Amino acid sequence: MKLQLKHPLTFGKKTVDALTFRDHTTAGDYLAFDVRGGVAQRIALIANLTGTDESLIKQLHGPDYRAAEKIADDLIQADEVGDEKSEDAAEKKLSAS
Repeated sequence: MKLQLKHPLTFGKKTVDALTFRDHTTAGDYLAFDVRGGVAQRIALIANLTGTDESLIKQLHGPDYRAAEKIADDLIQADEVGDEKSEDAAEKKLSAS
């Protein structure tokens, strides 16, 4: 999933005009939540999901950060929905036994 930045950033000698998100989360992404709070968690998660340095994510303009945050939140929500479906299927299987 690609997020086109409304406000491209210069990072070193490179101009970054888009962030490319993986289509799934990993346990390492969740690790970002262990030691950090609030916004720091989201910045670490976005950096992990896009393979981008946190210092670049910290430079995102507000609208770009909020758009990236929404994509990250949607990926986390998809994990939670997947967990609920798995739990429901397991409960049905146990009930049928």
